[in-house]
Amino acid sequence: MKRFFAFLSSFLLVGSLAAPPAAAAAAPRMKLSFGWCKTACEIRIKVTNTSRYDIAWVGGTCRLRVNGRYVGKGTVYLGPIKRGHSRSGTCNVVDSRLKEAWWDYENGDADFRTYATVKAIPHYRYRR
Repeated sequence: MKRFFAFLSSFLLVGSLAAPPAAAAAAPRMKLSFGWCKTACEIRIKVTNTSRYDIAWVGGTCRLRVNGRYVGKGTVYLGPIKRGHSRSGTCNVVDSRLKEAWWDYENGDADFRTYATVKAIPHYRYRR
């Protein structure tokens, strides 16, 4: 019986060493800020790697809403980020719906309150 428990504990120990770390614990931290918006909107994104591992590359999409209405989306690619470092990039949104929202703002029909969401997906490279 003792041999069985020793074998089982060694098997569990090896399994825990080979398993990759949890992605939720190593999520990158993101900050958003806006650039110039008229017919094209530039969203600046800064991603900080808070994990213990290097990120092979970070990419994703950004969605822009003006006055609660969806006006467009864009893609972002930031590249590799070392642990503890940060990287910045821009996501450009160009859409006819954005131009129509700007015309409504210039005519005085509506406000121009912008709200952006970004979904960035980190892809890790593990070294043993």
